[in-house]
Amino acid sequence: LARNDSLTGLPNRASFLEKLDRSATLSGADGGFALLAIDLDRFKEVNDLYGHAIGDQLLIHIADRLREAMRDGEFLARLGGDEFVAIIPARNRAVAQKAAERLRAAILTPMEAEHAQLQCGAAVGVAVWPTDADQPSVLINNADLAMYRAKASLTTDICFYEGAMDEAVRVRRRVTLGLREALDQGRFELHYQLQASVATGVVTGYEALLRWRQPDGSFIPPSEFIPVAEETGLILPIGEWVLRQACAEAAGWAQPHRVAVNLSPVQLSHVDLPRMVHQILVETGLQPSRLELEITETAMISDMERTTHILRQLKLLGVSVAMDDFGTGYSSLSTLRAFPFDKIKLDRTFMSE
Repeated sequence: LARNDSLTGLPNRASFLEKLDRSATLSGADGGFALLAIDLDRFKEVNDLYGHAIGDQLLIHIADRLREAMRDGEFLARLGGDEFVAIIPARNRAVAQKAAERLRAAILTPMEAEHAQLQCGAAVGVAVWPTDADQPSVLINNADLAMYRAKASLTTDICFYEGAMDEAVRVRRRVTLGLREALDQGRFELHYQLQASVATGVVTGYEALLRWRQPDGSFIPPSEFIPVAEETGLILPIGEWVLRQACAEAAGWAQPHRVAVNLSPVQLSHVDLPRMVHQILVETGLQPSRLELEITETAMISDMERTTHILRQLKLLGVSVAMDDFGTGYSSLSTLRAFPFDKIKLDRTFMSE
């Protein structure tokens, strides 16, 4: 049975499972260890843009940097794809936190290829033995839960397992299943909020608002399902449906009013967004000048340079770009300097003060 990953030379899944079982068995009451589940961010984009050969080079590069960052007594393995795991001797979370930060910093080291610096981010989930689990399989599951929480977070890339995550995952699974069915069975609807001039009262456009209708006729608030859609990636097909539906409906309006559509930070981070917007405009026949795309300040802050590049591509299509809920983030002025927005929508706290 092969013991090592053929691409990177690191121990493989079989070696990892054996090491984990041995660590759990030998771990005494006075000592424990942390399991780090590591998932690379943006690796798929490197594959898509530069090809699998460059993607493989990047994986080898990351594996080498991780190997250099490891210390005595620590264990590193590649499970496959862009997934790595590490077993770190750690009696408490502080030690595990430092190890996670050290390994993540190693992953961030860029690689020179194709006349560019290629780099991946990483989400790290941490579960500690025996505090967080009494079975190796449970420890793996809990580290994965923490990793998914890290991937979904806009504020941190390292998360520790919490017991509440189990219930949260059960709820998320129910909502995820419901979202998939809603997409397949056409249970999503668009409602429109009128936009008008404060000075004259003249209608200037409409904002498309997504609603999820239940079999009993009630609606689930977006605040309850949009975060789950973003965490699971379902926001991409849902967001595409919203954009296509809004453009198609607006193209049939008697008056050529503008239609505003909100973009999720997840959509905005997707390199394929400009191409998709262009394709939908062509398919629906809506004039680009009638489409307004709204983003939040938080979406900008997460990766300013990358987001600005995508927004400039969208502007070249002829669509408008608006900043929504301005003033709720931490770097409002720098956000305004970064990109020439067509419209700025103030957060309601400004209007109430």
